Amino acid sequence: MGENGREAPVPGPIAAAPGGPPGGRRLCCAMFADLVGYSSLMEENEAQTLDAVTAIHGAIVRPSLDRHGGRLIRTMGDGFLAEFIAASSAVACGIDIQRAMAARDTPPPLAFRIGINLGEITESGADIYGREVNVAARLETLSDPEGICISAAVHDAVLGKVEARFEDGGVHALRNIARPVHVWRWCPEERSFGLAATAGGQLALPSRPSVAVLPFTNMTDDPSQDYFADGLVEEIITALAKVRWFFVIARNSSFTYKGRSVDIRQVARELGVRYVLEGSVRKSRDRVRITAQLIAGATGSHIWADTMTGDMDQIFELQDAIAESVAGAIEPKLRSAEIERAGRKPTQSLDAYDYFLHALPHIALGAAPDLAAALALLDRAIALDPEYAAAHAAIAMCRMRRFLIGALRVSPEFLEDTVGIARKAVQLDPADPEVLSTAAIVVVLMGKDYVAAREWADASTRLNPSSCSGWARSAFVRCWTSEFATSVEYFRRAMRLSPADPMMYAYQSGLGMAHLFLGDWAVAIEWLRRALSNNRLYAPAYRLLAVALVQSGKVDEAKQVVRQMLAIDPVSSLSRSHYYTGFKDAEPRRLYVESLRLAGLPE
Repeated sequence: MGENGREAPVPGPIAAAPGGPPGGRRLCCAMFADLVGYSSLMEENEAQTLDAVTAIHGAIVRPSLDRHGGRLIRTMGDGFLAEFIAASSAVACGIDIQRAMAARDTPPPLAFRIGINLGEITESGADIYGREVNVAARLETLSDPEGICISAAVHDAVLGKVEARFEDGGVHALRNIARPVHVWRWCPEERSFGLAATAGGQLALPSRPSVAVLPFTNMTDDPSQDYFADGLVEEIITALAKVRWFFVIARNSSFTYKGRSVDIRQVARELGVRYVLEGSVRKSRDRVRITAQLIAGATGSHIWADTMTGDMDQIFELQDAIAESVAGAIEPKLRSAEIERAGRKPTQSLDAYDYFLHALPHIALGAAPDLAAALALLDRAIALDPEYAAAHAAIAMCRMRRFLIGALRVSPEFLEDTVGIARKAVQLDPADPEVLSTAAIVVVLMGKDYVAAREWADASTRLNPSSCSGWARSAFVRCWTSEFATSVEYFRRAMRLSPADPMMYAYQSGLGMAHLFLGDWAVAIEWLRRALSNNRLYAPAYRLLAVALVQSGKVDEAKQVVRQMLAIDPVSSLSRSHYYTGFKDAEPRRLYVESLRLAGLPE
């Protein structure tokens, strides 16, 4: 069933194979598979998407079912239902399909979610029905893209019979299923922070062409010009990420290599990418010279290299030219018209742009003095260009983060002003994905505007599907609108896009929150403890951990966590708790507040 809730025929539908006793009830293993992002891809390029789906069914799905004795029951435009006599055959077939899909390197980017369940079904003609088929369909929605989610019945049946590992996904209440279901998730080899990796600990390569952009070397004699080289790289990353079928590692992870002498092949292994872009920049008064080279991660060989020189007022065009050249080198069929980019400068004032670049390192550090310094620089940028959307969005984010870390007490006027700044940023540039995702997180937390937050978060990930921050912010919005299973999926995407991110603690905390409200107490506690091991000063993780511990019956331990949290955030209280989260529904709010009250958070 597709994202739009309608079944659409696959071009050249595959006929169901005959088999099974006619009518009645019998035992079987049902597999339900669904393509991620099918509806949006159909809107963008219907013919290309239909051709790709037909090719996938012909080259991957049908051969895999044949090899493992599967019977195709029916196909939908974006998925299929199949049955197997043995659970081990169903799981082996699912793994075959996912591995074959991961090996695809042709656009558009498509990935299956797969759910598998074992039990009695009702057969009517060539079709099958019943609770166990419905459970398989619900398990599919809990699966990660490129993943497999199985029921405990399947897990028990395949234990020791299939060369695969599964991690415990906890017990879930599934929609329209009376009894909770214990689920398990396929681990392709190993998992690091919940991310698929190969047996040697290396991250598995994505199915899409993948690239990491390393910090460019500042070739001037002035180290204070590092900010300019860093900003240049960030713009190149953003331009590349707008190519829908590319997988682009986030800036936060690629910048962990700044100032280090590295082996490109090692970088590619550690970040799980096929290509690495490196280069240098020399800025001299009104001129800039950029050298860049694209390198194959597996061999270290050069694929493309170029040097570009121009005036400073051509800097945005030079950034786009590099992104276009890299995209063309990776995917020769790309035409320049297919590079999705803004098509205009983010600001007409290079001085405003300069202040914005100076603010970015302070925003990344995130401590109270750094946020104050960033705000001062961003104010200067706005003074020079009052219509600089990215600077307005950054101001709104800095104001929100100062509040969240306990650096100031807020008033209703402060909240209203901050939300107003975020809305103005979107009005100034409604096509900038970073502006959209930043504004979404601000208006949901500080204005409780769920409609705008959801709309802007979704638009952000559509415009830039390789944005780690976009997926993470959208995941938080999904948590606050009680879409916890979707939130888990989005946090995992964000973590894979930035596997070495200094902000990993925030994503781990978000995953903990999602699992907490799914009722997976043990999983939630594990993620929240990981978050605090990476950042002992992150107050939101303490609050969520206290809630998870109370729900697990560990009230004394929760009280100790609250005492630790108050030592770093003394203004935290129950009366302020509605500011710390954006829950739309009453039940999550009640559980959160009452658990913190039991844990000893003062009124």
